[in-house]
Amino acid sequence: MRIIQGVCFDLFSTLVHRAPGNPFFRDVADDLGLDLEVWKPAYDKLHDETMAAVVPGIVARILLSAKATGVECSRETVAAAVNRHFAGMVASFEIDPQTIPLLYQIREQGLGVALVSNASDHAEWIFDCLGLREYFDVSVFSHRVRMLKPQPGIYLHASDQLGVSARSCAFVGDGQHHELAGARGVGMATILIDRNLPHSESARAEADLVLDDLAGVPDALEALNGTRTPIRKQL
Repeated sequence: MRIIQGVCFDLFSTLVHRAPGNPFFRDVADDLGLDLEVWKPAYDKLHDETMAAVVPGIVARILLSAKATGVECSRETVAAAVNRHFAGMVASFEIDPQTIPLLYQIREQGLGVALVSNASDHAEWIFDCLGLREYFDVSVFSHRVRMLKPQPGIYLHASDQLGVSARSCAFVGDGQHHELAGARGVGMATILIDRNLPHSESARAEADLVLDDLAGVPDALEALNGTRTPIRKQL
């Protein structure tokens, strides 16, 4: 029988949501004299490299993507623009109302709680600005460990930091980037929070349990321990 001792959570679209109307990129583009429609696609192409710290952070990402569009900027100018407008980015994210009660409940039950996020430096800044770090025993960001979900190492690093085996962990996420398949591959139980996103259909096949929202996670953990029947089970 599986006994869950630790729970690993994805961050974005699981615990935290992006609200529409993020002004950050337009404001930075205006400051630096960049054509947003040309520059933003070049910026987006550097996503994985930044999450894995091949590109070392948001300032470097903006510098490289601006250069790719033919605009040279100084590091100091870019850093100043990021600092000036970052509050606008933070304001465009909101914590799911079920997140804090859930994390508090899980920790009260004596389970270890880890974050496992594909994230660069600025995503970690958002995490801290939202005040979420105190609810986690372990926070694993891909840019710090230089591994991305679904690579096995990022999940194993989290379970090692929690001091439990991967098989004793459950992974909870919205399923993007085949994160559930990666977690399952190292022995973790997988719980999909089905947000009806473009990747949700494929993620259902990678989930042991499928939930509509975070409120069902405690019951799902009991179901994985064999003490309660889940509301919905992915076969």
